Amino acid sequence: MDKREFRIFPVERMYEDYPWQIWAVGWLAIFKAFLWLAYEPNLPDSILRLLGYKYMLGMLPLLIFGVGVWNFRRWAVWGIISVSVAGLIFLIINPQIFSGFMVRSEVLVYSTLLSMIVLICNGPIGDILILIAAPVMIKQTGHN
Repeated sequence: MDKREFRIFPVERMYEDYPWQIWAVGWLAIFKAFLWLAYEPNLPDSILRLLGYKYMLGMLPLLIFGVGVWNFRRWAVWGIISVSVAGLIFLIINPQIFSGFMVRSEVLVYSTLLSMIVLICNGPIGDILILIAAPVMIKQTGHN
């Protein structure tokens, strides 16, 4: 069992020797938990409702797992991995949702930049990045 105290914002995450993968995945999980509140994808109502249920159900686990990863908790790593896999499976089952990650704007630069942010923070790119960081997170969290 890890003897470190569980904190919402552990001070250690700001130290230079703190593993950047743990830091980044924790922030990514927190962004995934809340960013969906800031935009409304242009999708049919039935798909939009389904996506809303997905985000509502995933919001609290993502927040808890993100903070847990920062605190080097292995259960949080496995939780964030499972949420990422579930997100990718959800996208495979409902491929029409992918168009909801594209932000439309009259200015091409804004559309591209905002779409990339949404794809990373709420979409499949973020899930893939979490899965890529999984081996490092598992190694860093030890046997707790």
